[in-house]
Amino acid sequence: MSYSGTIELGMSDAEVKAKNKKYLIFRLHENQYGVLLSDVKEVIGLPTCTYVPGAPAYFLGLINLRGKVVSAIDLRMKMGISTDSRETKRPAVIIIEIGEITLGCVVDSINEVISISKEQINEQLEVSVNGDNRFINGIAHFKDRSMILLLDLKRAVDVSDLISYNTKGKELAAAKVAAAASADDVDLQQEAA
Repeated sequence: MSYSGTIELGMSDAEVKAKNKKYLIFRLHENQYGVLLSDVKEVIGLPTCTYVPGAPAYFLGLINLRGKVVSAIDLRMKMGISTDSRETKRPAVIIIEIGEITLGCVVDSINEVISISKEQINEQLEVSVNGDNRFINGIAHFKDRSMILLLDLKRAVDVSDLISYNTKGKELAAAKVAAAASADDVDLQQEAA
């Protein structure tokens, strides 16, 4: 059995695993971000997206995930990160589930999966970004690599506007069906008279 990072003597395998958590590390623009691997359902390459008119700007469209239709969002745009000079060689989609919703978050690239110990995470941020840090779990710092901003992806994507868009779309479709049914009823009544 091998471990990455430091091994602390006198600790059982279970204690080492409890102390370290696995994170999926990905890139957006010039920075690295990490999410708990346990929050990720799967990672796929970026398939073709079907555009949906009238959707929010960060909504890329719908993708086919083995026969299931899944909404895909541009995580860069959703988080307010520059979308200029997008030089992505290997864009990927991080699939997550938020309640009943399966969502694809498009990132520039997937870097790796690493173990990060609690000691490597600073949870107290001294800088507030527009007063909203609710989706930031902390910053992982290391001796031999760049810092990694740790995200709560489920909070970062806040799909409430997609849900309302989806609900409005369903309500509009239901209204059109009801109007068509009502028009058919009027035609039938006129024919009967």
